[in-house]
Amino acid sequence: NLNQASLKDNYPLPIMDHILQAVTGSEMLSLLDGFSGYNQIKVAEEDCSKTTFTTPWGTFAYNRMPFGLINVGATFQRGMDLAFKDLKHYIVIYLDDLT
Repeated sequence: NLNQASLKDNYPLPIMDHILQAVTGSEMLSLLDGFSGYNQIKVAEEDCSKTTFTTPWGTFAYNRMPFGLINVGATFQRGMDLAFKDLKHYIVIYLDDLT
């Protein structure tokens, strides 16, 4: 099991109460959903073999981060925080949702 063999990434996810507090009192809110955002993160080439699975049609390996891995959320949150660091006073990011 890949999740059991993986070291847990403890990058902090935002706390929902803090998000709600940040948007309380706003006159207008917009929500953007980063649809399929997780599927944009490449798996390191040397780690692709760790994601192999077998089907009746052959053996395959992920080259993009699949759902279900223990560190997907932390990895994605870190990337979003980094990508939007200059806007942190104007937007709130929770995984693939931007408000």
